[in-house]
Amino acid sequence: MPNSGTTVLVVGAGAWGLPAALRLQDLGHHVTLIDRFEPNSPYASNGGTTRLWRLVDTHAWRMRAIMQTLPTLERLEQRVGRKIFEHTGLLWRDNLALENTMQALETVDQPYTYVEASAVSDFFPGLIPDGRNALYVDEAGVVFADQLLNGCLRAFLAAGGVFEPHTRVTAIDPRSSSVTVSTDNGRRFTADQLLLAAGPGTKDLLPGLDFELPLRAYIEQVVYFAPETPGKMPIPLPSIVDCAVGNGPGLYAMPDRSGAYKAGTDHPLRSLVNGSLGNDLDRRSDDDRTRSIATRVGRDLTTVPRHIVGTQVCTWTDTSDGNFITGRTHPTVVLACGDCGEGFKFAAFMGEYLADLVESSEPDDEYHVRWNPLRFGSQTSPPDEVVSLGRR
Repeated sequence: MPNSGTTVLVVGAGAWGLPAALRLQDLGHHVTLIDRFEPNSPYASNGGTTRLWRLVDTHAWRMRAIMQTLPTLERLEQRVGRKIFEHTGLLWRDNLALENTMQALETVDQPYTYVEASAVSDFFPGLIPDGRNALYVDEAGVVFADQLLNGCLRAFLAAGGVFEPHTRVTAIDPRSSSVTVSTDNGRRFTADQLLLAAGPGTKDLLPGLDFELPLRAYIEQVVYFAPETPGKMPIPLPSIVDCAVGNGPGLYAMPDRSGAYKAGTDHPLRSLVNGSLGNDLDRRSDDDRTRSIATRVGRDLTTVPRHIVGTQVCTWTDTSDGNFITGRTHPTVVLACGDCGEGFKFAAFMGEYLADLVESSEPDDEYHVRWNPLRFGSQTSPPDEVVSLGRR
């Protein structure tokens, strides 16, 4: 078990690695943070201004984890000294798992309002009723992704942390009492402990751990809508998850910190080559996807302006069972990957949780069962398809 003052390498300055690096530095460790790019990079999973923080799930155990995101966000916001999240309210519309969702919310005492199908526009102005009922969670909202990352990095450096951006880790050599990583520029870093949180690049580094996991990284696209005349949205809107109907994709949307309204469908553009980051750095948006999202928004969210002010693509990494992978794989290595498209919702929580894993071998029992890297055994084939929101 590491003592305060040990040396720690954190590989990956994203939604999980950066808050964890700050937490470890605050706990008195000597932390070096290494990233192939830098925070807010378009090539990894952490670009953009805003991410959905929905405080809703179909499973009670996940709701327990989600509920811990609020106090950890509050603590992280106080630590970095800038606003990193906001309550916008969220409407969750579904026809298959609404009962399960209500039960999960009630298990953790999360307040919600049951919304009849005909009344959905009372909670989301301009939403076209389609016969499905919904839930409204007033406390849900958005995480300001760029503010969170920038604030954490600034605080990390001010606390004495060392940051090595634009440094690609190519190999990991774990030993019983130390661990060494090698980089593409010929440098080697050795420490007492390693937290590997490299997002879509994690799979490329698993051979050094003599480990294989069912991971597949994807590219997903969102579209930003705003009034043609610059200014605020004509009607303040909450966030929304409009779960999939039939064979179509689900829709998620939220107010963006820029003043626009951000929307996407839970259907990736494509898988990254070989299912991992590697050298696949093509981040072009797709015109057909832009049109399909705009059509869906125009049809169902009638108060969202039709004017498109931008698009964005980013990556996320799925696992074969749709759950995170966090835990100790070696005496000197803690692994954190498989964000399943929910990395920023858990950013502040993971900062504390992963730091605890680095410091102790006693993870939360329930999370350990669900997230343990060893749970897959020999079943290491990556997922064949993406499961829609509300269907995991």
